[in-house]
Amino acid sequence: MSVQVLYFAGAHDITHIKSEEIAIPPSQSAWTLEALINQLVQKYGDELAKLFEQCMFAVNMEAIDKENTRHVILKPGDEIGIIPPVSGG
Repeated sequence: MSVQVLYFAGAHDITHIKSEEIAIPPSQSAWTLEALINQLVQKYGDELAKLFEQCMFAVNMEAIDKENTRHVILKPGDEIGIIPPVSGG
């Protein structure tokens, strides 16, 4: 059982991949978006953690308020988008 994580813009630059499947730990009865974020920071390091401070997150194309990541329960097959701020002119 897993979720699909999509990396856009700066997140893609840090991870060097566009997407990946992340297995939901079998010991977790309720795996949250916050737990996933923490796992990704452990995997990719402080640069991604710093980017996450400015990112927007989406679960199944629904925007998630950063204050609610600990309350969003992920289910197998969910698609999580990591969307850094866009810059340009």
